[in-house]
Amino acid sequence: MTYLLDTCTVSDFVRGEFNTLRYIKLMTPSDVFISSITLMEINYGMLLNPERTTKIRPVIEDFLDSITILPFTDTEATEAAKIRTILKAQGTSMDAYDLLIAATAKVHYLTVATSNIKEFEQVPELNVVNWRGK
Repeated sequence: MTYLLDTCTVSDFVRGEFNTLRYIKLMTPSDVFISSITLMEINYGMLLNPERTTKIRPVIEDFLDSITILPFTDTEATEAAKIRTILKAQGTSMDAYDLLIAATAKVHYLTVATSNIKEFEQVPELNVVNWRGK
């Protein structure tokens, strides 16, 4: 199985959350992806906290170098619009960045690994797992 890790899961990995580490260590790097949206969120977090970034930068850089970062293209944008339309018709919505990550997962037929299950489970036909604390 192939996975798209959201920002929560990458943070869990960097913090050394036991179960997230266990799952990632069982996979080959070719089965692990993040969206360029998640990359933006990672970079934003590092810019907000330069002291912590100094400590974790090597871990993040090694991790990012070993996986595939998927770009957000017109195809993902079209899928995001479809998802947003479906959610609006159901009277719900989701965080904008999570919507873009969900669209990326759907386009590439990936399972989203997140601890934010409620947000992503709203998306029809999207596979979602939570590795935290399992």
